[in-house]
Amino acid sequence: MSWDKERVYKKLVDILGDEWVSDDEFVRFAYSYDLSFVEPKMPDIVALPETVEEIQEILKMANEEKVPVVPFTAGTNIGGLCIPEKGGIILDLKRMNRIIEINEEMRYAVIEPGVSHAQLAEALYRKGLQFGWPVGPPSASVLACAINHGIGHLTGRYGLNSQMITSMEVVLPTGELVRLGSAGITGSWHALYPVPRLDGMFIGMLGTTGIVTKLGINVWAIPDYRDVLTVSAENIEDMTSYMIRWGRYEAADDLTAVSWWLAQIPIPYPYRPKPDDEPEWFSYSVISGYTEKELEAKREMWEMALREEQENGSSVKEYEYPEEAKRARTQLPSQIVGSTKNYAKSAGGGISWPGTFTPAPKWPEAFNRWKEIYIRRGLSPSVRVTLYRGTHYGMLRAMTPFDKRDPEKIRNAKEAIVEALQVALDVGGIPYKPPIEFLEEVYKRADPGYVELVKRVKDMLDPNNIMNPGKLLVR
Repeated sequence: MSWDKERVYKKLVDILGDEWVSDDEFVRFAYSYDLSFVEPKMPDIVALPETVEEIQEILKMANEEKVPVVPFTAGTNIGGLCIPEKGGIILDLKRMNRIIEINEEMRYAVIEPGVSHAQLAEALYRKGLQFGWPVGPPSASVLACAINHGIGHLTGRYGLNSQMITSMEVVLPTGELVRLGSAGITGSWHALYPVPRLDGMFIGMLGTTGIVTKLGINVWAIPDYRDVLTVSAENIEDMTSYMIRWGRYEAADDLTAVSWWLAQIPIPYPYRPKPDDEPEWFSYSVISGYTEKELEAKREMWEMALREEQENGSSVKEYEYPEEAKRARTQLPSQIVGSTKNYAKSAGGGISWPGTFTPAPKWPEAFNRWKEIYIRRGLSPSVRVTLYRGTHYGMLRAMTPFDKRDPEKIRNAKEAIVEALQVALDVGGIPYKPPIEFLEEVYKRADPGYVELVKRVKDMLDPNNIMNPGKLLVR
């Protein structure tokens, strides 16, 4: 350790008060791990600020002392993104949990990092509004999900949650405060355009370039009518063809398919063969409308797409969806959707994934290779594919439970995940929320100019490399 812990601790107490700073081992231990395969590492100090001014003071001090700082919100990610590679200060932002504004006419909200999806959903619902509910627990941070390219139940209609950002406020590693988008020009939080998109320096950067302290996001009206359209298919080829054909109408709020193994809760662990009489793939599409006629028109488009696929010899057919699951998709927020921990109940506390954004036509090639990798290693190929606002691009990921009590089983899962990621990169996929092991594979293939530009951005904004050092891998 090249910095003076006693001096830094005292300065943190001077800023926050003794109640909100701790170096007790039992406190620090809670921040040293997550459900993923990433090796646990202990922070040296945990601090919980409540105001932007406190964060500014902390980062000014940390920059002077050259102390690593890792921003932390709800701790629900399963990619090791907040496990401190170099120790230092965990800056837990859960006390910053205000919904600052909900503008009904301009349809945006302004939130702090600690605002959870459950908290925001409840506040928006009272005004007839909604935001993208994630594939994660109700306690997950809205802001963290958005700036790390999270998805939500409106992804098919409006895109990723990061595409719903309208403005942001950021404390730079040097303690300076900046506002980006319309918030930086007029004080209104409604748009990122037409000013330069400087927000990109803080989106997908894994907390390595600054701390986003306020975020403007689009919010959308809740339609009066919803339904879930469900099909099954015998193989990934037929399911992909169906999703591309149906997705071209951009009529669904959410268009997702899961393999048989992911449809089981919990995921079979170790691997269990699919029964011969069960289809290998299931898909749900959520449609909505402001009138019954609008909903009926979308059903008609779906029926047309399904019929065309069947006329071409596809195995795709309608499949009865359980009523409980249908309510979970149409009556959001839901206690059923996003129960990540339930996937791992059979395994022993561990779960991670090769999570990628991959061209949809490449899903079959990738899945068939993933299936071989996973079965060979005794793991279930529990895969999800989701389209993003159109027909050519979307999520491809495999939820991978494992026993965190057994180092050999952790190693086996990690190797399967990295091997699967290599396959996804082969077909044009790109990992999201990437652990270091993923970035190692990315940088092997990345354009050198891209890697150099990432380094320059990091060095410019964080000259002493205090922000989540090591997570971006280039620094």
